[in-house]
Amino acid sequence: MTTTQERTQLIAEAYSSRTAMELLGEIRCEQLTEWLAAELGHADILDEFHPHGTLRSRAYAPSSILHIVSGNTSHAALQSLLRGLVIGSHNIIKLPTLGLPDFENWLETLPAELSKMVSTHRNLTDKHYQQADVIIAIGSDETIAEVHSHLLPHQRFIPHGHKVSIAVVTADFENAARLAARDCSLYNQRGCLSPHAVYIKGDTSLFAQMMAEEMECYAREAPPQSLSLSEAGAVQNLRQTTQFIAANDPSTQLWQSADNLDWTIILEADSSLKLSCLNRCVYIKPLPEKLSTTTLGPEASHLSSIALHPFSHKTATSLAQLPAHRICPLGSSQQPNLFWHHDGFAPLASLVKWKDLG
Repeated sequence: MTTTQERTQLIAEAYSSRTAMELLGEIRCEQLTEWLAAELGHADILDEFHPHGTLRSRAYAPSSILHIVSGNTSHAALQSLLRGLVIGSHNIIKLPTLGLPDFENWLETLPAELSKMVSTHRNLTDKHYQQADVIIAIGSDETIAEVHSHLLPHQRFIPHGHKVSIAVVTADFENAARLAARDCSLYNQRGCLSPHAVYIKGDTSLFAQMMAEEMECYAREAPPQSLSLSEAGAVQNLRQTTQFIAANDPSTQLWQSADNLDWTIILEADSSLKLSCLNRCVYIKPLPEKLSTTTLGPEASHLSSIALHPFSHKTATSLAQLPAHRICPLGSSQQPNLFWHHDGFAPLASLVKWKDLG
C-alpha cells in the first residue's frame, strides 16, 4: 500500500511520457499535491485525520472505480484514470469497441505499483458493474442512459454525456484565427472541448477568410487523421449542402481545403448554435449583442467550454450565465487546467467519502 506522496511521485513519472504529455500537458508531483489540497483540504488527507472545524476528518477513496470511456480520443481515458490513481482506487477501464491504441500502449509502460491498480476490459459483465463503488461514464447520452440502467442504490454515478463547445472572438483577429484553427483542429474536433462554432464581433467574412488560411497552415503542420467512409460522406454532404444554400443566399459562404477533406469553414448569418459533423468543420457566426440560451438555441444546454479571445475575467464573468462550466482563453480549449471542474464536478472530491472523529 503506497502513501499519497509515494503514489503521486509514481503518477507524475508515468504521466511524463510523450503520449500523456501531448494530451494532458506536463503534470508534476507538486501540482498533484496542490490539487489534492485544493479539493480535499490537505494533501495527505487520504492517509491520516486532520482538523475539520471541531472534528477530525479523513477522506477515503472508493475501493473500485469503473471508468467507461469513449473512443473519440485517449484524452478522456488518461484524465479519468489520473483521478482514480491519485486517490488510490482500483480502476476498471471499459475500453471502446475499437480500442484506444495510444492509451493501451501507455498502460503497458506503467510501473508495477500503478499497473496493479488498473484492469482493462472490452466487454462488461454484471460482476464488473456490481463491484464498482463509483461509475464514471463518458459518451453519448444513449451510452449514459444505458449505464445508468445498471446502477445499484449504493453506487455513485458521474456522467459525462453529450457536450459541445464554442469560441467567442471580440478583437485581434490575426492571433484569434491562429488560435481558433488549433482549437478546432486538434484531435480532429472529436472531443467535447472542441469548438463547433466561432462567434465573431465585427467582420465575420474577414475572420472566416483569415481562419481558413490558418486551418490550411495547421493541416500542413498536423495533417488530420484519416476518415472513415461515413465520416468522409458527412463532410462531403455538408459541403454540398452549404454550396447549394450559398448559391441562393449571399450571407452564407464556404471555404474548404482543395482536393481533400482536411478542413471546412462555413459562414452563416444565423447565430443559433449548430452541431458540426466534426473532422475540422467549423461554423463562423456573428456574435449577438447578448449571447444567451435564447440566441444560441437548444444546443446551448449542452455547452461544455467557451474559448474567449482576448481573454479577461471581466468578459468571462459576463458569459457566466451560460450553461458552460468552463470559460477559458482561446487556444487552450483542448488542454483544461488540472484544477478544472469537469462538467461542474469536483474531480477528486466527488469520488471520496469521509469519516469524522469527535
